[in-house]
Amino acid sequence: MRKLLIFNLLLTFLILPSYGQDHHERYQSIDVLSYRFEIDLNDTSNVIQGISEIEIAFKKDVDQFQLDLSYNNAENTGMKVMRITEDGQEIAFLQEDDLISLAIPIAHQGAQRNYRIIYSGVPSDGLIISKNKFGDQTFFGDNWPNRGHHWLPLVDHPSDKAIVEFIVRAPDHYGVVSVGKKLGEYKEAGQIISHWKTTVPLSTKLMVIGVSPFAVEEMQSRSGIPVSTWVYPQNQEEGFYDYSIATKPLDFFESYIAPYPYAKLANVQSKTVYGGMENASCIFYHERTVTGKQTHEVLFAHEIAHQWFGDAVSELDWHHIWLSEGFATYLTDIYIEQTHGRDAFVASMQDERGQVIRFARRRLAPIIDTSLSVSVRLLNKNSYEKGGWVLHMLRHDMGDEQFQECVQTFYEKFKFKNALTEDFQKVVESVTGKSYDDFFRQWYYQAGHPVLSANWKKRGKKVVLTIRQHQEQKLFDFPIDIALTNDRGEAFRETLSINGPSQTFILKPSFKTTELTLDPDTWLLFESYESP
Repeated sequence: MRKLLIFNLLLTFLILPSYGQDHHERYQSIDVLSYRFEIDLNDTSNVIQGISEIEIAFKKDVDQFQLDLSYNNAENTGMKVMRITEDGQEIAFLQEDDLISLAIPIAHQGAQRNYRIIYSGVPSDGLIISKNKFGDQTFFGDNWPNRGHHWLPLVDHPSDKAIVEFIVRAPDHYGVVSVGKKLGEYKEAGQIISHWKTTVPLSTKLMVIGVSPFAVEEMQSRSGIPVSTWVYPQNQEEGFYDYSIATKPLDFFESYIAPYPYAKLANVQSKTVYGGMENASCIFYHERTVTGKQTHEVLFAHEIAHQWFGDAVSELDWHHIWLSEGFATYLTDIYIEQTHGRDAFVASMQDERGQVIRFARRRLAPIIDTSLSVSVRLLNKNSYEKGGWVLHMLRHDMGDEQFQECVQTFYEKFKFKNALTEDFQKVVESVTGKSYDDFFRQWYYQAGHPVLSANWKKRGKKVVLTIRQHQEQKLFDFPIDIALTNDRGEAFRETLSINGPSQTFILKPSFKTTELTLDPDTWLLFESYESP
């Protein structure tokens, strides 16, 4: 008894200084290979019972490490750990705030060990336990960005991907859906026991379960991928109709990017706090998306595009989240172009350009904005619409064929892995054979966008055009397309290189110009200057 007390005191002194350890240091020390979560749910309280089995590989010699798990707080929520074992042997641990610190017999570089954690509590977040719009109790995982640790012990960061397995026990009037493939399900003694497992590693932001009364409809994609709809029984007719649209973007992205990366695709009506959450193979849509009018095609396309970018290929660091959201946004635009035509595509790009401009007036920041903390503030117009617009300009620069090759090459190289913006740049340069240093620097790491005025006058058939940059931040270097037209429908096109504060060009159409248009085909992210 006294030995244990002394050891625990020593453990406290050894571990407490390391509470300031950042994720980079942990990333250099351990690699989670797999999680197995057993979760018991009930209708009488919000308390969950959990048993987690975690397989860890050690990247260097380690005698202690941390996992993320929310502890009790003032609202009497949080998870309390009762016991931890390493390969069957009980080990000492310290739980404080949002960390579990484990003191272990030294694990040498290359070693693999298994940890079993028994815990329980009331989730303060992450697992949303509430009533749906019909008054039924539901349980939905909602981990993004780093909220999984409110109900699961894990490394709550997108960089540490792992295989995940869920065994869920709940009252038998519920249905259960999760990521991965269903390995089995049965009912016993008034409970449903449902078993799901992935075959490829996921980021913890995507490791979820959905437990609710469900009506389920089965479909499949053109390539044979199982596609299912999970909606509340009270609106199943409308839900089955609304969610049936999911096969269209799935088919398109399989043809444009690569084969679908997971065993199935479940589209689930849920209590997610977002409009949609792209959990790998198990997308959660807000319950309001069931309308019976099939009005959320763009949302479905966006979340399904995430299965390739955001899920299979994930950002290594939160501040490169545009690799998820910018890609999903622009791939959705390309889906609109292929499905609904060029006019619908251009209208979408113009709307998104307007959103970028309005956001910059409120908060001038680069796409990769390291000043932001990890929070919902990362979900902004820079990450989504501006990230998508920069891809649009890349496509214009290199052409459709090379752009698609870049998308496919980037995906294949980093499938089931993590990437940074510099990794994407290397792919772009390898495909095109030219440097994109200046392009990436100014569009991803520099705040703002060009604010342009164009003044022109005629000298016979010649046009003298002066273009000025008016933004207060740094100058941009970019090409811009110019269109000259007349009343007879004649047209003259030229691409100009802009790299200074004010530049004058002499254009020589074969007719007298009546109208001049900047960027006639909507390929440049810029704002028209309005004099004060």
